[in-house]
Amino acid sequence: MMHLLRKELSELINKQMLLGLFGTLLLIILMGVIMTNTVSESLEVSGELHIVDMDDTDFSKQILSALKEDGYTIETCEKSDDLAQLMDSMKWDEAAIITEGFTKSVLEEKRAGEIYNVSALKSTTSMSAMLAENTSADAITEKVQELLMEQTLGDNMEFLAEPVTSTPFTVANGKEAQVNSSLLVSSLSLFDKLMPLVLFMLIVLTSQTIITAVGAEKSDKTLETLLASPVPRGHIIGAKMLAALIVAVIYAVTYGVGFLVTMVLTVSGTGENVDLGEAVTGMAQMAQATTALGLQIPMWGWGLVIVQLMLTIGIALMSSIILGALVQDAKGSQTASLPILVCAMFPYILSMVSDIRHMEGMAQIVMYAIPFTHTFAATSCLRFHDMPLFWGGLAYQAVFLIVMTALALKLYQSDILFIGMPKRRKKNET
Repeated sequence: MMHLLRKELSELINKQMLLGLFGTLLLIILMGVIMTNTVSESLEVSGELHIVDMDDTDFSKQILSALKEDGYTIETCEKSDDLAQLMDSMKWDEAAIITEGFTKSVLEEKRAGEIYNVSALKSTTSMSAMLAENTSADAITEKVQELLMEQTLGDNMEFLAEPVTSTPFTVANGKEAQVNSSLLVSSLSLFDKLMPLVLFMLIVLTSQTIITAVGAEKSDKTLETLLASPVPRGHIIGAKMLAALIVAVIYAVTYGVGFLVTMVLTVSGTGENVDLGEAVTGMAQMAQATTALGLQIPMWGWGLVIVQLMLTIGIALMSSIILGALVQDAKGSQTASLPILVCAMFPYILSMVSDIRHMEGMAQIVMYAIPFTHTFAATSCLRFHDMPLFWGGLAYQAVFLIVMTALALKLYQSDILFIGMPKRRKKNET
């Protein structure tokens, strides 16, 4: 029994497996470091408030002074009616604007004073939604409640419970719209998160299918039969690629539909609690806000996304053919597909929590060197009009595909694709 166990372990645990496992561990750690740095940089200014005092009264100044005494760092600027220009010039992610007449409403009329809660939308990721939280607006509301309690205006508890009315505004692409940024991000992410999932499934499934098929045929010795037949080798490889693509599309569509249905059910809740009229109205409002902010992707934009998607799949297929040449049997196929899996997993996970476009330094260079990254960031580039990055990524993928195709065609003309790389002979062999 022990001899059989050692035999099986020696076949499974080899140098190729250990190198792949160690490389995967290093890459996962690197990905964790990149994600941690991205989150830390995004949250490093969490103690800073951005407030514009349009009311300019003793009470509004008292609010700001009280917030400073609580340890907040308050950044302010001159009055401006153009919210988009204000947020862009100050480089703010969120801000609260105390409207004119705020003091009169609260102290004299005993009704809720209005503030504008402005969010600058720069991405549709979950990190963007978190940064769009009402930090400054919430701080003002809490401080107004405290000051009213101190001024013995606590007899009207209903008024004291909500002394401030927050009106949400979102700015993007130099435009503004009266809409809650978190709801807008949730609406857009239904589509922007579906595409990365489908793309990831396509890359992984196509590469794994081709490499496994080549490895299995080497083990079964069926490639010799194919080579002996009058069928051109290019046709054989083309058939393998097409078959792998069809199977991958079936899987991707199935999983994509399931994922979309799950997200819709999660957002809308159970059927008993859904108000169809309210849901339709909400979708119409989100669509109107998307158009007003210039976040709507036109039909020609989706056409370019499809082109980029095809380039990505082509790169995955050609890479699989080249890696398949290194596979000696079916057992080595899982390790051989590891580079493609890791290169797809990195940008996929990062695109779900952060915007790759806003990364800096070496991390951004490494991510952009991966051709799959540009497809994951395609919808974000189109929504926020970052066309130089989009066209640059498209050109880079086209060049990358040409190079990989040239290498794959070179393998067609040799037997390396079918019999693998030649082994080095030992010195004592004759």
